[in-house]
Amino acid sequence: MKQVFILRGLPGSGKSHYAQNLVDELVAGDETQYAICATDDYFYNEQGEYHFDKFKLSEFHNLNLARYINALAEGIPLVIVDNTNIKKWEFVAYAQAAHALGYQVKEVVVGEIKDKSLQHLYAKRNTHNVALRTISKMAYMFEW
Repeated sequence: MKQVFILRGLPGSGKSHYAQNLVDELVAGDETQYAICATDDYFYNEQGEYHFDKFKLSEFHNLNLARYINALAEGIPLVIVDNTNIKKWEFVAYAQAAHALGYQVKEVVVGEIKDKSLQHLYAKRNTHNVALRTISKMAYMFEW
C-alpha cells in the first residue's frame, strides 16, 4: 500500500522526529522505500548551516512540492511531507497529487497547538530559532 503522511505542527513540536520514527517503523529505514519532503531542506547551505530567507520561501515550497510529486511518480511506497502546514491551503496540492496517483493520505497534527506552555517548549527546542512570538502567532492562525 502506497502511503502519504502530511505532517502539521508548530516549529519544535517534533515533526521531523515523528517522520523519522515513521520511516523506522514502516520501512525499517530502507532508503529506497521512503522520501521525506521538507521545505526546510532548501535553507541549508553547502556547509550544513541553516539560513532562513523569507524571500525564498515561496520558491522553496514550490521546489519541495516538485520533489514530492517526483517521489509519488516514482511510486515510492512511503512519502512524508514535513512542513508546518498551518493553513489547509498550504497542503491541499500535496493531498490532491497523492490521491490522483493512488496513495492513501493521512494528515497528522504533531504536538499540541494551543497549549501556551508547550509553545514555550517548542520555542526553546526548535532547531531553526523560531521565536516564541512567531510560534504563538502560528498557533493562533492554525486551521483545523
